[in-house]
Amino acid sequence: MPAKPDPPAVAAHLVSAEAVIPVRAAVLRPGLPLETARFAGDDDARTLHAAVTGGDGLPVAVGTVIPAPAPWRVGPGPDWQIRGMATLAGHRGAGLGRAVLDLLVAEVAGSGGGVVWCNARMAAVPFYRRAGFEAVGDRFEIEGVGPHLVMTRTVPGS
Repeated sequence: MPAKPDPPAVAAHLVSAEAVIPVRAAVLRPGLPLETARFAGDDDARTLHAAVTGGDGLPVAVGTVIPAPAPWRVGPGPDWQIRGMATLAGHRGAGLGRAVLDLLVAEVAGSGGGVVWCNARMAAVPFYRRAGFEAVGDRFEIEGVGPHLVMTRTVPGS
C-alpha cells in the first residue's frame, strides 16, 4: 500500500495589528465589541503579529508577540509576551496555531532571543507544553476569561 503523502506545509507570515483583530474577537471575545480584542502594545513598533490565511486570503489563525516584562525573572535577556493566540473553529487541529507560534518564536530568536511567556488558558496548556513552554507558578483567574497558567520558554538568539 502506498504511503500517505505528507500534508502541505502550513506557512504563517507577519501581518498588521488590524488583520488579527477579527480572529481574536471571534475566538477570544465572542459576542463582545470588536474593540475588546485590541490589546495594549498592539501598535508598539516592536510588536509582531502573525497569521495563517485561508483560501480567501483572510486570517484563520493569529498570534502576537509584544515586548513585555515578565511578572517574574527566569533568565537574562528581554521578555516577550505571546498574546491573542486564536484559531477559528473549523481550522483547529491542523497545525495552524503552531505555525503562528513557531514564527513568533523565530522572530524573537532573530531579535536576539529572550524569555517568551504567556498567560495560557487551561485548555491551551497542552499546546504550549508541546511547543516547549513550561508552567511557572500556580493557576490563576483572569476575570471574565477564566483560569490560566503562566508559561515560559527561553529562546536563544540566532
